[in-house]
Amino acid sequence: MNGPEILHLIRHDLQGAVARQGNPPTFRPMNASPWVAMSAMQKAIRRGHEDLALSAAATLLRGAPDKLWRRIGCIAYEDIGVASLEAVGLTTVALAGKRHRSALGGDGRSPAASSPNSGERRSAGRPTTS
Repeated sequence: MNGPEILHLIRHDLQGAVARQGNPPTFRPMNASPWVAMSAMQKAIRRGHEDLALSAAATLLRGAPDKLWRRIGCIAYEDIGVASLEAVGLTTVALAGKRHRSALGGDGRSPAASSPNSGERRSAGRPTTS
């Protein structure tokens, strides 16, 4: 099995998970710049503060969706990594482009929230602030 076949399988699994998820929760965006929202989102994810992370993500989705997806990619590879290869795979599929995300329901859907391992994070050796 090669890379494109693996991504196809992950994309299929992601579509099924998003379909089962239903409507995503709505969060009120923060009153902050995209730079502050990116930092807050990553720190909130590292610390397990889901509501703050989703609020920061809503801020980025509203004002700078390209920054949101780039930061999600960084978080998946830097902070989650081998602790959840499934989460990294789902993120890789979502980073494939807006066309792929629109097939999953658009940018307003949260692919990572559909992952059964979305709560897992790698914390060993990671600083709690950046």
